[in-house]
Amino acid sequence: MQTDVRSVRAPEESARAFVYRVLSTYIKEMFLHPGVKLAETDVAAELQVSRTPVHDTFSRLEREKMLRPVPRGAVVPPLNTDMIRQTVWMHRTVSQAVLGELYNHRPTTLEPLEHCVAAELEALQGGAIIKMARLHLEFHRTLYSMAGREPVMDVLERNSGDLYRLLRMMESADLWRYVAEQHSTVVQGLAMRDYEMAAHALEAEFDLVKPLLEECRYQRPYFFE
Repeated sequence: MQTDVRSVRAPEESARAFVYRVLSTYIKEMFLHPGVKLAETDVAAELQVSRTPVHDTFSRLEREKMLRPVPRGAVVPPLNTDMIRQTVWMHRTVSQAVLGELYNHRPTTLEPLEHCVAAELEALQGGAIIKMARLHLEFHRTLYSMAGREPVMDVLERNSGDLYRLLRMMESADLWRYVAEQHSTVVQGLAMRDYEMAAHALEAEFDLVKPLLEECRYQRPYFFE
């Protein structure tokens, strides 16, 4: 593992929180690819901490299915195709319900969602494709938050690691622009009190996952189980 700016420890951050933040970020963002083996001693030396917080973090990441134990360390697991499909079904189903609640509650402003879309378009304009999966997640988190369903999003997010890793593999600016356009249409539908418009845009976004999954499995079969 090679450190970068993401590995800078905040002054108030505990060693355990620091190690967890770095490793979970590296795994989710695909800086550590499936199949990469990690040793506690190497990670401790790289991050300049003792082995105890590294050992504790390995155990936590194993419980969260982001690492698998192997002799003298752990390995980043492959993406689970069935889990991705199940996760998409959960997001698709729950997001429609959340959208309905937001529609019925008639929020006084849609600025938080508009800000998310603007950030996506800015990233695309600047060629920062690497930011798009995180910004995509932020749009959905904001949608749930505005409907008062942040705890629901927390549960979904904890089970969406492989889906997020798949989205990080989407390198097409055109596809991400399409996603941003669907998010813009969701906001427009809510502003116009047109639930069908907003709901259709969300469906169109989730429909992208199936062909993306098939393409990534074909191009990088060693990343999947």
